[in-house]
Parts: sequence; C-alpha cells; structure tokens
Amino acid sequence: MNILVPLNNIEFLKDYINAGAGEFYMGFYDEEWNKNFGNYSDINRMSGYGKRANCLSIDEIPKVINLVKENDADIFITFNSASYSDNELEFIRKYFKIISGTKANGIILSNPDVMSIAKEEGLPIVISTIAGAYNSDIVQFYKKEGAKRIILPRDLSMEEIDTIINIDRNMEYEVFIMRNGCKFSDSNCLGFHRTEMCSICADLDKCNNEINIFDDNFKSRSSMECTDNLLRDEFHYFSCGMCAIYDFIRMNINAGKVVGRSDECSSICEDIKLIRKNIEIASQCNSREEYLDKMIFPENRSIMCTNGMSCYYPEIRF
Repeated sequence: MNILVPLNNIEFLKDYINAGAGEFYMGFYDEEWNKNFGNYSDINRMSGYGKRANCLSIDEIPKVINLVKENDADIFITFNSASYSDNELEFIRKYFKIISGTKANGIILSNPDVMSIAKEEGLPIVISTIAGAYNSDIVQFYKKEGAKRIILPRDLSMEEIDTIINIDRNMEYEVFIMRNGCKFSDSNCLGFHRTEMCSICADLDKCNNEINIFDDNFKSRSSMECTDNLLRDEFHYFSCGMCAIYDFIRMNINAGKVVGRSDECSSICEDIKLIRKNIEIASQCNSREEYLDKMIFPENRSIMCTNGMSCYYPEIRF
C-alpha cells in the first residue's frame, strides 16, 4: 500500500519521499478562472483556501509533475469541486490539455460531466470521494466512464470496503488513513471550504445552540448535553485510520491517503513516517490482533483514541 500525501510545498518533496511517501496529489490556482467565474467558484474542493492549499499556478504544474516523476513518485491533480457550470467545464478543458502533455498519473474528478472531457483528452481518471462511490454498482458505473481508481468515501465501514473490493479487484482503490475527517458525507455536502468560515461542519461546532427536549428532565437533558459535547468537541476533531492498516494490506488497497492540503508540512511528514512504520509492522504480522498489539500510536493518542470518536474505522477496536 502506497502512502499518498498532499504536495502543498515543493520544498518538502524530498522530505516526503524520504519519509516514505510514494504518491502525491495537488491542486492549483488560476487568476484567470477567478476573473471569469468569481472567487466563490471552485476549481477543486480547496480552492477557497487559495494559495495556502493550492500553492502553484496552472503554468507551474507541468514542471512540478516532471519533478515528481523524476523522483520516481506518482502525482495526481485535483478537479473535485461539487459541481461546474457549462462554461466552467469548457474552461477546464484548457487545463486538461495542459496536463495531457505531462506524465501525470491521473486527475481526481467529482462528476460524470468532467469525466467525459477527461476521456476526450486522454487523461487517466480517479474518482473523488465527492463522487460518492458507496457501493459496487456506483463503482461499476464509474468504471464504464473510464475510471482507473476509486477513492472510497471516508464514512464507509471496513465491511463495506471489503465487499466493494471483492466484487471488482481489477480496479485501483484508495482509502483515508490520516487527518481531516468529515462529520457528514463529502458527496452529499454542497458547502464551501474556505478561510472565512472553514466549512459548514466546523462552523456548526462553533455557533451557539439551544437544546429543546419534548420530555425535559435532568436525565434526558444530561444525556443530550453529553452527546452534544462529544459531537462538537471530539467527533473527528482528529482523524486516524492506522488501526486498519493490517486489513488494508490484506485487501490489496493501492493507496492510503493523508489529507491536509492546507496543513503544516512538518506535521504531514511525521504522519508519513508513522504510517510507514506501521505498514512495515503490519507486513510482518500474522493477524489483526498481533498488529494491534505491536502498532505505533500517534503521539496524541490519549486525545485521538478517546471512545473511537476520531477513528475513521472505529469498528477495528471499538
């Protein structure tokens, strides 16, 4: 299983590779796009974070792709906004023509309209989690559209992932391993990710709320307030799927993803090192139980592992 990480700073490319990363994904910014469609029309899911999450312009992308390939790593470019207008789709075609002249391993796409253009330009297609591949029928639909890899939604269970993979093992699959979970469903969220308010889910956590209970008494109110606090303060405050590494290796998952195109590069580098160590441990184990006993936990385990609230795949331990 390869470790896939965001390439949010070219200066860290060698550090990421030396730490154990074998695949990268990245977005880009384009001032011409903003002039044509405005600042609230996204090229990718993190366009709202500007250069913080998309550090390069479209003109710089071919050079970076070549640099990554020279270092024997894979690189994917993101076009995973929830939707695009007809005019935006034609504008995206210009980007695809630029990328088609490179050795990029694929482009990460979110809907069939973009996929048809990608096929016309001869680009390898990776299905974003925004596209919602929640079952094998959806996977087969995207396969007919030309997809070579599926990024499985981060809210699927281990059993659901295993079922999907077993139906078609000729497809490449990618799963989430570290950082930035989603409290809802990526594919059913039409909210923005932006610097002003972060996101709908994060903003809901920060806003004032009032709990109204039909049969209000101390016991029911205490239970409701406890649940509210857990969901606000602990549910996917961090996100980690390292307990599932043993199973993912046995499933022949192609890549484990570290999220965080706007996160600190040094922290991502530490995540890569930890995942690599756990992949090495899992590869030497004969059972899930043996791996769970021997695996290395994140430094902030006491927070991350509380009640399984930050687990991508809590059923492994909880």
